[in-house]
Amino acid sequence: MMHPDYAQSLDALAVVYFYMCMYEKAEPLHLEAKAIREQVFGTNHPFYAASLGNLAILYSRMGNFGKAEQLYIEAKTIQEKAFGKDHPDYTASLHNLALLYSSLSNFEKAELLFLESKEIYQRTLGKEHSHYASSLKNLATLYCKMGEYKKAEPLYLESIAITEKALGKESIVYAESLKELAILYTHIGNYGKAEDFFLESKAILEKAQGKDQYDIASTLGSLAVLYTDMGNFEKAEPLFLESKTIQEKVFRQGFS
Repeated sequence: MMHPDYAQSLDALAVVYFYMCMYEKAEPLHLEAKAIREQVFGTNHPFYAASLGNLAILYSRMGNFGKAEQLYIEAKTIQEKAFGKDHPDYTASLHNLALLYSSLSNFEKAELLFLESKEIYQRTLGKEHSHYASSLKNLATLYCKMGEYKKAEPLYLESIAITEKALGKESIVYAESLKELAILYTHIGNYGKAEDFFLESKAILEKAQGKDQYDIASTLGSLAVLYTDMGNFEKAEPLFLESKTIQEKVFRQGFS
């Protein structure tokens, strides 16, 4: 069946498999959707670029970074030609490609792309938009990986302030931003601030998602690392164990 609506249904099912970590089922669906859009729309159409982006996200998660990079770059090129550089789809491709480079420790390329996406969001959406806040957070996280903590801290603080105003203190995005800032404070030895932000993040996530979610496990693990750095092993051990138990449950459900 060579209808665009069918391709959309294939992608939707592939996304479900993606979130279930069933990548071997997701890939052929995304590939079939891409083939349909190529035949119907051609290789210069934004719908085809969307298929490339879907595959790139999947391959990035699967660890096939070479394929992911090529697809992100191709999608970005198509979107720039079709929409210009101020379109959300183009900025999303910049963002995803920057995340890929960051995960590969290609910090120079990642920084340039994060800075470009931040500038576009600032110009098109303004400094009070959640997308602009996200771009600040991603850039701050990159600087943390680079050990540039003095550059990262003000970006995190600005991002958190915008997110609080735009989405509220009970949002998952706000909680994740607090956790990222807490990790920074752990690195620089400001343990009091780190603990406060970890605990606040954990409380928000538990209220929003419940206790058996990967985000909670990640936060518990990071808090356990903090207590280990502080030499408080009695607090660290049960958190590591709880994090491990949640992750085992989450991944078991994902692969079942």
